[in-house]
Formats: sequence, structure tokens, C-alpha cells
Amino acid sequence: MSQFQKHVFICTQGPYCGFDGDTESIFERMKRMVGAHGLNEEIRINKAGCLNQCGHGPMLVVYPEATWYGNVQVDDVAEIVERHLVNGEVVERLRFIAPPGNNKTVDHYPAEVHAFKSATEEMQKKREALRQATLAQIQDRVEISEAS
Repeated sequence: MSQFQKHVFICTQGPYCGFDGDTESIFERMKRMVGAHGLNEEIRINKAGCLNQCGHGPMLVVYPEATWYGNVQVDDVAEIVERHLVNGEVVERLRFIAPPGNNKTVDHYPAEVHAFKSATEEMQKKREALRQATLAQIQDRVEISEAS
């Protein structure tokens, strides 16, 4: 058995969900409500990167049953917590059942959102290059230190 009975992943870092709703507030409210029910030891609420269902967000998924919810808003959190997480009943009106294949529907976003996505990807590349350079510098120092 896993450490938690349920694990909820909320897309808070994907390129589009944050434009569909307040993902940080969804996360914070869900954490608070789970805690208010005294379920922090049984139910884990986590931020997630992109869940690859762009255009249907904000998205979240509940495991182990793999129940996906789409277009979730802050006002929906109480219902998901009460009905699904506490009582085990899927909230059908928010349930997202993805058909096979690519389900991204991002054409409806304005150009500024697509530009934001591109800038985010570019920043991520720069961040990774900096991380790699830093690791190489550390490794060089270790090798010099070991050679001395």
C-alpha cells in the first residue's frame, strides 16, 4: 500500500492552465480543505507541471483511481473535496475523459499566451544550460581537489 490513500496532482506550471483559472488558489484551497478534514496523512495534494491536456484546464487528477477533472475553478474545490476525496464519489460534471491521441486545443488562446509559452520554454532552456554549467564547475573543483 502506498503512503497516501489518494494523491491529487494539480497543473500549476503548464503553459496554459494558469490562463484558464487560478491554479495556485485551487491548490491552496484544496490543501486547506483536506487539512480541515484532518486528512493530511491520507490525502496528498501536489502541484504538478503540465498534465498534457492543454486547453481543458485548469486540470487535476486524483490517484490511484486516475480520475481526471477539467475546467476546475476555485469554487469547484469544495465539491471535489467533499464528494470525491471525503466520500469517494466522482464529480461527474467536472470529470474529464480524454479521447486517445493528442487532446490539446490551444488555438483559442490569444497570441500573448502563446508568446508567454515560448518565453517560458526559452527560459527553461537557459535554466538547464546554467544548471549543467554549474554542475561542470563543481565537478572540475572536485577533480582538482582530489588530484591535490
